[in-house]
Amino acid sequence: MTKNRNKHILAALLVFLLGTAPCLALAQDFALAIYGGQLTREKWENTISPTADFADATIVVAAASWTACRLFDGRLSCELEAQAGKYFGDQNHWEFNLPILGFRWHRFPWDDHLATSLAWGIGPSYATRVPEIELETNDDSNRWLVYWFAELTLGPPTANWEVLMRLHHRSDAFGIVADDGGSNALCAGIRYRF
Repeated sequence: MTKNRNKHILAALLVFLLGTAPCLALAQDFALAIYGGQLTREKWENTISPTADFADATIVVAAASWTACRLFDGRLSCELEAQAGKYFGDQNHWEFNLPILGFRWHRFPWDDHLATSLAWGIGPSYATRVPEIELETNDDSNRWLVYWFAELTLGPPTANWEVLMRLHHRSDAFGIVADDGGSNALCAGIRYRF
């Protein structure tokens, strides 16, 4: 069963990477980000609720990304991102998310005053051991899961830096990669583009 799951993960990853291949040479901008956040004991859709139950665990993440292409006159970009994260508190393992395929929308009516973007990305996630919080909030979990994020960025219109707010999510992908498992963290940080 695990071999079939790994084959599905590799096949999905290959489709994502091949899907971005036609636009790899169109843009060459890079970014580094650092962000941190608090894990919750909630499902992802309840994580931003004012009554969310927060766990005694935090994560700090360093991420590097590359904008592979821009579409629709620069309104939408396709990005590849790699992350290394360290947990503290009730769990203290490392997490690696690589490669993450992300899509970012850049154009909003107020961008002349406040540069804004919305992004969503997905890719494989590896934890150096099965996370404690995932075991507490689910029936089971796995070291290998799917990672996805939802992100809002805000910054000065002409600056190379931006503040980011991100939902950092590990998922069993509706049972495709694991029978159960997953976690959510509400995060904030900063990104520098070059």
